[in-house]
Amino acid sequence: MGNRDCRRIAVIGATGQVGWALSRELKRLGHEVLAVSRGRTASNLSRLDDLEALGVRTVFQADLTDVNGLTALLDGCDTAVVALRANARLIRELEPPILEAARRAQVRRFVPDEFGTHTKAIEYGVGTLFDAKKDIQELVFASGLEWTLLFPGGIFDYFLPNLRLFERITTFGNLQCPFPTHSIDDIGAICARAVADPRTANKAVQIYANVVTQQYLVDMLVRMWPHYPFTFEHVSTEKILYLKEHGDPERISAKGGAEPDRERHGINYATYVLGRLACLDDPDTLCANDLYPDHVYTTPEEALADPKFVFGEPCPS
Repeated sequence: MGNRDCRRIAVIGATGQVGWALSRELKRLGHEVLAVSRGRTASNLSRLDDLEALGVRTVFQADLTDVNGLTALLDGCDTAVVALRANARLIRELEPPILEAARRAQVRRFVPDEFGTHTKAIEYGVGTLFDAKKDIQELVFASGLEWTLLFPGGIFDYFLPNLRLFERITTFGNLQCPFPTHSIDDIGAICARAVADPRTANKAVQIYANVVTQQYLVDMLVRMWPHYPFTFEHVSTEKILYLKEHGDPERISAKGGAEPDRERHGINYATYVLGRLACLDDPDTLCANDLYPDHVYTTPEEALADPKFVFGEPCPS
């Protein structure tokens, strides 16, 4: 990448799962990366150290509702990416002041906190998390800034069956609903290219490789690990419908999850009942496969063949 292509890109939430992968890849591509974190903690220290070792500048902003502080921090940035691991309440609370700060700092392009279901193509009322993100989209569209929406499909860690993050193998709704799923490294690589790509200004980008079904993944898991006594559970469509309306709005029961149970079942409803995790028929959506045909994706087969991915450590003998 030549100097003329180098941009100064702020990643707010740079030590989160997506933000970390994105920040690393942006730096590898030659951009000047500003990694924004709320502070050093025991949980993010190793990732901050990793980013700093790569030459990424880390800055701290404890209060993400402080518009003046954020404006000063974003001054001189070409692009601001929000990659917070947030639920609906935090999205509504934190993202408007970040957007206002980006506008005041005259940031050229704003990338709101998406990185999941294609919320632009989903109607209001499907889930509280999606409604919050759609409301933020409307603010972004009205801001006068360039924007890019990034929809990576499902992250391997949460959409492939594994016992590293889950106590049992759980399936939901329609086992034959197709959906795309990708490794976090692939997501970081594609998103890093997309945020600085002039073709993606005022567009959504859908990553759409590795299209699978739950049934396919479960069958593959059992075939690859035939001697392991997996425990299975299925959550019916009827139960998903009930829990997305009446599940606990505060309790987070999923290991490593950021969304309360009610929001999580809204995601399950969109993915495994409606089949709308991804969308290619939205007129403002570009397919990453077409934009970056040279990228080679890690496959679900490769992930599920890795005992560390499936079981964590220690692995079963």
